[in-house]
Amino acid sequence: MITIVIAFHQLGYRDLKTYYIHFYCRYLINELPELVSYTKILKLMQDILVPLCSYLTHYQSRLTGIAFVDSSTL
Repeated sequence: MITIVIAFHQLGYRDLKTYYIHFYCRYLINELPELVSYTKILKLMQDILVPLCSYLTHYQSRLTGIAFVDSSTL
């Protein structure tokens, strides 16, 4: 389930339903053969918040002590 959520955020989909229909059902079905329904994904997302935050905290980049901020307008 965490793999599905991370892929959703990395691919830049704007909403979960579009991601589920256009990517998960087409491409991840071969990798994850037990297809989870859309409503089940919504329900499971509440349970993975703490493990997901732990994963992201563990793999975040380490600070080097030097930081630069660019305040120019785009």
